[in-house]
Amino acid sequence: DHDDLTLRRFLRARDLNVDKAAALFLKFLRWRREFVPKGSISESEILNEIAKEKMFGQGFDKKGRPISVVIGARHTCFNRDIDEFKRTYVFFLALVQLSR
Repeated sequence: DHDDLTLRRFLRARDLNVDKAAALFLKFLRWRREFVPKGSISESEILNEIAKEKMFGQGFDKKGRPISVVIGARHTCFNRDIDEFKRTYVFFLALVQLSR
């Protein structure tokens, strides 16, 4: 389910130490299974955050990589659901990965 680029990212994060990278990757998988139990997050779970229009895709750069825009001024640390905020980032990162 995870491609070579994902695994490489974990290796780089741990200076190519396979044991440490594997431990980090397993920790990520456990978190992912707990935080996203259905495998993906639907728009209906993050309607409040979507309505704020904080994040959106802006096409691709010259190398074909997706461009994501985050408008920090639309993010407030008051009157928000932190779990919905986290789900929103997971949702948008999944969209970026799908567009590769």
